[in-house]
Amino acid sequence: MEFVVSNNDNLGDGSLRWALDQANGNAGFDQISFDQSLSGQVIGLVTSLPSITDAVEISGLIDGSGAPQVQIDFNNQQGLIFAQGADRSSLVGFSLVDAGSDCIILNASKITIQDNYIGVDLDGFTTIANHGNGILVNSGSHDNLIGTLDELTGIPLEAQVSNVISGNIGDGIKIFKANNNRVANNRIGTTADGTGELGNTGNGISIASGSNRNIIGGDASGGNDPTKGVFVRPPQGNLISGNRLNGVLIDKGSTRNTLLGNFIGTDAEGTSSIGNVLDGVAIVNSDHNSLIGTTRNQSPFIYYNVVSGNGRNGLRVKNSDNITIHANFFGLGSDNATIVANGGNGALIEGDSKRTQYGGVIPLGNVNAGNGGNGIEVKDVVSGFITFNTFGGLTAFGGIAPNQGDGILITSSGGNNTVRTNVLSGNIGNGLHISGNAKGVSVDPNIIGLNTYGTAATYQVGADTISWGNGKNGILVDGSARPHCHRWQQEKFDSSEYNF
Repeated sequence: MEFVVSNNDNLGDGSLRWALDQANGNAGFDQISFDQSLSGQVIGLVTSLPSITDAVEISGLIDGSGAPQVQIDFNNQQGLIFAQGADRSSLVGFSLVDAGSDCIILNASKITIQDNYIGVDLDGFTTIANHGNGILVNSGSHDNLIGTLDELTGIPLEAQVSNVISGNIGDGIKIFKANNNRVANNRIGTTADGTGELGNTGNGISIASGSNRNIIGGDASGGNDPTKGVFVRPPQGNLISGNRLNGVLIDKGSTRNTLLGNFIGTDAEGTSSIGNVLDGVAIVNSDHNSLIGTTRNQSPFIYYNVVSGNGRNGLRVKNSDNITIHANFFGLGSDNATIVANGGNGALIEGDSKRTQYGGVIPLGNVNAGNGGNGIEVKDVVSGFITFNTFGGLTAFGGIAPNQGDGILITSSGGNNTVRTNVLSGNIGNGLHISGNAKGVSVDPNIIGLNTYGTAATYQVGADTISWGNGKNGILVDGSARPHCHRWQQEKFDSSEYNF
């Protein structure tokens, strides 16, 4: 049955409260729509709305434009709760502001949240903060879709966006003890157009306390292939930028979560910084998580994560085992040319993290370039780390984009760490620095101080001659470090034999 909201009163016939009561009392799926006279109007609440206890579609898209036209101002009252019994409900097309705590709370499953401004006024540029998280996905809530998966016809890909979740006092989205949820094509911490900062006070997205198998973004390419000069925003990825803590935090035993196609710390174009204050992505005490930009059988970098422009590290992995990082950009813009530096390292692997798979055979290598620190730093007692086909200090198959420190710095004493078939050129510091108490570091064939193919030491940009050389040493081993260098690495080799 359809119930039409015809006024912006707090209660009474035709009010939103009346429509929710009617839908809750009518068994089965219902719809709540809004009269055209409410376009641009504010429903100012005096008391909290009832929880949603039955399946209902609530849509404020009065003119079908895809942008919210109705605002719900909670006036510091309780936010909107999808309670048990509300499975398969949806909420589409509202500005939702000034909730006293969390704005939207999901205690049911298979909920769809689309095309809303959460913590943001109808103009898409002004913060009206909710006083907790923008969206809280609670324990037992699963298979929810926050955002959209399908490309919209007639709208340029760069202009497409579902929810804007910004300016909230807590996290933009908090997934707490919840599994199998999808977050796609949202702007979290920015303005609706993705050009300005409206950061959430917490993290952009927090995946916490044993939350498993959640997907942030998606593997749609939109035709993107930067190695062929085609630069398209991955259409299912989120823009997660400008937040006061991390862009994405995965912690407290959360496993098998995957990030695909997200821009984290940049603007919507992926070429300018709107940095998260701390790390772009932090994975702490959480095993078996992944940042994936492509698979072995796909074209290179077709839905890469761009994790650049953040205040500290692009990626930080601490006390977390079996982390996979394939085909992403750390410190470089989405155009494979513009430096969008992370303030610290492109990636920091620390604590007692084990078996970090950082890259792989072409096209699984990552680009760690242009960062304020090192391209990659491996420290503490990390073990089983491998960096494989990393571009450290240069773009993918292109010119230099220097890290201000080393291409790779390893001080870990954990052992069994490997540097294999990387290109480490153009850095301000060393190409590869093995230092501190590092031991058990295997250095397989790498190209250091030359172009990607190992055939040239310089290249021309107009009248200027640019060196591929690192500013200090190609490889520096100092301190008490004890690497394992293969004998044949010291011989001249043909780079075409290897996967560069």
